[in-house]
Amino acid sequence: METNWTEIASELKFSIKNYESLTKQIVQTMNRATAYGIDSSSLDIIKGKAGKDGKVRMQGLESIKGVASRKIARILKDFPIWTEWLENVPGIGPAIGGTLVSLYYFKSIPLCTKCGADLEDFKCLICKTEAKGLGVLKFRIELREFSTISSWWHFMGRHVDSNGKMPKRASGVTSDWSNTGRKIGFDIKESFNKLPSAHKYKAYAEKRKRYRELTHPDATKGHRHNMAWNEAVKLFLSHFWQVDHVLSGAEMTDPWCVKFGGHDKSSIIPPYYFNGNNGN
Repeated sequence: METNWTEIASELKFSIKNYESLTKQIVQTMNRATAYGIDSSSLDIIKGKAGKDGKVRMQGLESIKGVASRKIARILKDFPIWTEWLENVPGIGPAIGGTLVSLYYFKSIPLCTKCGADLEDFKCLICKTEAKGLGVLKFRIELREFSTISSWWHFMGRHVDSNGKMPKRASGVTSDWSNTGRKIGFDIKESFNKLPSAHKYKAYAEKRKRYRELTHPDATKGHRHNMAWNEAVKLFLSHFWQVDHVLSGAEMTDPWCVKFGGHDKSSIIPPYYFNGNNGN
């Protein structure tokens, strides 16, 4: 990675936040229009407005959102995992890809507004100042590293708790997994699910649905659907980890199912849409 990675990381995070804000603004505007009985598909604030000559007189939010998406895509050109793989995966656009890259490679640590030390749970480790309610904080950025696929799954909220289920947030308890990571997993699922069955990750999810009909015949159709797609998202995330390690030349540790679960290495599914494994 380039030596100016701190600048790249900051610009990527900033651009993603702008994109998310625009998306939220569009949804809120359309909801307000619906509440007042207005056809949101023709709103100038969303679609923009052109004169009789066809020239743009006013940019709409959708157009500005497109600019924000292309900005993220330009930043992602600095990351081999985007140019060599993610960009070629149908359903993974700049917004999802940028969020994944930001989560995987960079960690933002909030700083105390008084003494500049690190904050932990919004409390300064040095001067004990409480940061809650102080407004916008400053951050320093560190490189993040996941030594195993399991640690990457855990960070993304795709692990299982002591009850054998995906964990949920609890009031007053700081989670050791990323809420943003959990959400982007659902975004990936929704994006893949809209694509034809020929899409490799959707085909995998449909295969797992049929399997879950055998293993969980009493479960509801919706439950089996969620189970299958959770497995598909975890497969995609494991492929993200594998591709990163191939491109960086890092040590490729065996996944838990091989190391401890008794599975053979031949059961490992190579990353889809990646030329590094002959384009499978």
